[in-house]
Amino acid sequence: MPELPEVETVRRALVQHLSGRKLDAVRVHNRHLRLPVNSRALRELAGLFLETVNRRGKYLLFCFPQRTLLCHLGMSGRFFLAFSRESLPAHTHVVFHFASGVRLFYVDPRRFGLLLVMDGENQALLSGLGPEPSDAEVVERQLLGAKKRKNSPVRNVLLDQRVIAGMGNIYANEALFAVGIRPQTPMGQLSQKQISALALAIVQVIQRAVEAGGTTLRDGSFTNALGAPGYFAVDLAVYGREGQACPRCATAIRRLVLAGRSAYFCPSCQR
Repeated sequence: MPELPEVETVRRALVQHLSGRKLDAVRVHNRHLRLPVNSRALRELAGLFLETVNRRGKYLLFCFPQRTLLCHLGMSGRFFLAFSRESLPAHTHVVFHFASGVRLFYVDPRRFGLLLVMDGENQALLSGLGPEPSDAEVVERQLLGAKKRKNSPVRNVLLDQRVIAGMGNIYANEALFAVGIRPQTPMGQLSQKQISALALAIVQVIQRAVEAGGTTLRDGSFTNALGAPGYFAVDLAVYGREGQACPRCATAIRRLVLAGRSAYFCPSCQR
């Protein structure tokens, strides 16, 4: 968390309010993230115009002339747009000051995020990513190729960014529920028909979540760059609903742990 729909939601707000704007200054308040912030590299962006903000998987790409700032939000990273002189939020690491008067705060309580000015060394962060989950035929080919991982639980394969870029635990669980496959099912046991259905479900779930502005859970851990929550939580069928009634058959949703992360499923609807 955040996953592709949340990152895309943030990107859209940033594009709307910052594209074409001149970056006046960068202030680093706390260098301690997953990798220490390179204060000098960030300050060298001052004076440049932000052309646009792109996304690749769960990464945001701030595109300046001949330079790109790469960001990964980690577990708790957030961007906040400030249009007035309000004080810095708690856990603010970096503030970007734009000539228009808008400020962009990067806030990260758990400090697992990344802010890197791209160079040859960290290009590998993007080169190893799989395709985006936007075309069901492409996703299907990726899943068919992953069948060689015969004993790997399908949920774990879906979280592998080398297979599908941007997929996360929430949407993997929801897509598996949509097609009636248990998250612990080994990849080698999936049929061609199941893989085709799963590929389509992944694309559809992601699209619906993007349209809803992502998912904000009860902990409020995600808001967009304007401070608004995402509304896909109301559509969640299984994720985070252990013990609650399945929306299809009313059987209690179960939770299990796979590779250290919770997976949710309906024992009646998913086989």
